[in-house]
Amino acid sequence: MSIVHPGKSGSSTAPRSEPDGRQRLADRPISFGIRARMLAAVGAACVTVLALTGAVIAVQLGAIETSARLEARNLAASVAYSVAFNQDSLQAYVEGLDDLYKRDLFIVDRERRTMADIVQSELGEIYREDRGGEIEATMRDGVARGFVEISAQHPSGAKQLVVPLHDAPRPNARIVGAVVLEYTEIARQLFEAEVGTLYLVGIAGLAASLGIAVFGLRVTSRIVRGVRQLHQAVREFSRETPPPPLTPQDRDEIGELTLAFNAMSEDLQQSYRELLLETEMANEAARQVEILAYTDKLTGLANRTQYARSMAQAMAEAARYQRRLALVVVDLDRFKNVNDTLGHEAGDALLIEMAERLSRCMRESDLIARMGGDEFVLLLPEVDQPERLGVVARKLLKALSQPLRLEGQELRVTASVGISIYPEDGGDEPTLMKHADIALYQAKEDGRNGFAFYSPALNRHSIERLAFETELQRAFDQGQLQVHYQPKVLAADGRIKGVEALLRWPHPEMGAVSPAKFIPVAEETGLIVPLGRWVLEEACRQQVAWKREGRPDLVMAVNLSARQFSDEALFDDVASIVTATAIDPGNLELEITESMLMRDIERASSLLGRFKRMGLRLAVDDFGTGYSSLANLRRFPIDTLKIDRAFVRDLEGSGEDQAIAQAIITMAKSLGLNVVAEGVETLPQVDFLRDRGCDELQGFYFSKAVPAQELLALLSR
Repeated sequence: MSIVHPGKSGSSTAPRSEPDGRQRLADRPISFGIRARMLAAVGAACVTVLALTGAVIAVQLGAIETSARLEARNLAASVAYSVAFNQDSLQAYVEGLDDLYKRDLFIVDRERRTMADIVQSELGEIYREDRGGEIEATMRDGVARGFVEISAQHPSGAKQLVVPLHDAPRPNARIVGAVVLEYTEIARQLFEAEVGTLYLVGIAGLAASLGIAVFGLRVTSRIVRGVRQLHQAVREFSRETPPPPLTPQDRDEIGELTLAFNAMSEDLQQSYRELLLETEMANEAARQVEILAYTDKLTGLANRTQYARSMAQAMAEAARYQRRLALVVVDLDRFKNVNDTLGHEAGDALLIEMAERLSRCMRESDLIARMGGDEFVLLLPEVDQPERLGVVARKLLKALSQPLRLEGQELRVTASVGISIYPEDGGDEPTLMKHADIALYQAKEDGRNGFAFYSPALNRHSIERLAFETELQRAFDQGQLQVHYQPKVLAADGRIKGVEALLRWPHPEMGAVSPAKFIPVAEETGLIVPLGRWVLEEACRQQVAWKREGRPDLVMAVNLSARQFSDEALFDDVASIVTATAIDPGNLELEITESMLMRDIERASSLLGRFKRMGLRLAVDDFGTGYSSLANLRRFPIDTLKIDRAFVRDLEGSGEDQAIAQAIITMAKSLGLNVVAEGVETLPQVDFLRDRGCDELQGFYFSKAVPAQELLALLSR
């Protein structure tokens, strides 16, 4: 901070010439009396103090205004960045910001028409209150601007700041509008926070000035020596080199004035130090805002914004120097199962650990970014030997698959990796990312825990996948899909006790399409919800039809998918189908996997309780493959436990599977549950399960899933 001396009055006596053409102040002859010089010196000192005080106050006011504009610009830029992700609910987003921060802002489009505003009456109106055209200028060149709005709503003027709104979260994206934020309130709050300091500086300046005036009037014979000392100190102050504390020459008025000057100097220097500290804090806050803007909060890795910026720079350098770069997409396998079963805190801990493992594997020049969820992107800016990327991928997979403990469970989490290379696989970032994603999908289809390089053949495979999704939707719309029924027999005598409804797709050209192929596609596209509703209704109608024909009173079991179970309309759908088909609720059994139950225990318990009060039967399918236990099952009103086929397949040769099956049967019986073993294919399996007390058996040993008419033949045996 520069402290400027107020300048001195001229002398009527001609100055004595110096060799350099200037006259030294100390050599001027005395032209006034001692009292006159004292009054002049006191006046000069008072003006100096007031000027310095005013300068300090002006600097602080300027800092307050700068801080207000900086906060307003950062908040408005953050809003514009967030809106670029989702422009479908602008009004709700703006109203939410008003509830949270009490900040008045609105959003306009390229035509200056209001798209979102806290004052809903302004929606759709063209904003014309920026007299200087600041909004249009910002949407034209992308530079944030401030202006003062004077309108009926703000007759005394409101400080506004406008930033551009892009159609995507990229610096070079097209500008589609602007975010305008009023920062009058921000400036007022910052002013109120600093008003005490301003008053303190003003009072200190006034007090010092008054003290100098009082002491000056009492100075007499020793004025020359004391004033010269003070004058020299002020000159040093004006050179931004504050002098050390002055020593009074005598214990008189001059001495008191000297002490007062020392106090004033310390106050001003303290104010200056405080101002410097506040400036440093503001700069640090700006740096923190920048860090947050470019860093993933959970893992500390780069986020999408930093990735986009680094990718653009890396591609520009690669094009300039004709180098290769690699884009590596890493996706954790079945992360959702861990997240749903052990909870989001465990999922976050897993992501942090995986991020640290990735960081340890990569070079300092490589960029690691978290794109959201469990997806990571690695940017390798210099790739001399593309074939070495396979070694890098294996190193990553090995590091990520090392066991770790979460919530008392030892887990092995694998990953899948997709790789694309510039310029062979694409000349721009979107193309490289798309091709890396295609390679990632191929790695997952190949069995996960592996990697794949992009090739044009994979692109054709991706197109085939899209065509398959379209074909599945068409098959559902045109009624190609069928419901088959697999019998469940009593282990004691082999009588058919119930059936399980299973979906089949007899394609007119592809033949029988495996459920393992089309069910995951239906899950990913969301088609599984209407498809599951249709299967449930068809199965209920078939059970009622058999009953009317005098067939045995079979229990109809229907699987619920994970997306069905998460659907808020599930209970209403089941209730309406039960009513519409007139099925006896006791003859309908809903099968839910244990991972679905453990995802949200409270909701699952409540929903199953409602089903149970309706009279339905409930079964847990694929038990033993997840993270739950029989103790957890006490919380749910289930009737049946199904042993997963993975523990039945090797019963004849695996002592471990025999022990697991025996333990499940024993503990399930202790809870009063009916036990069904699925995947039974041999007579030794039948004998083992029957001898251990398993109630029902299901599998190819008895019958595969067959159409309704073929099942009648089985019932007639």
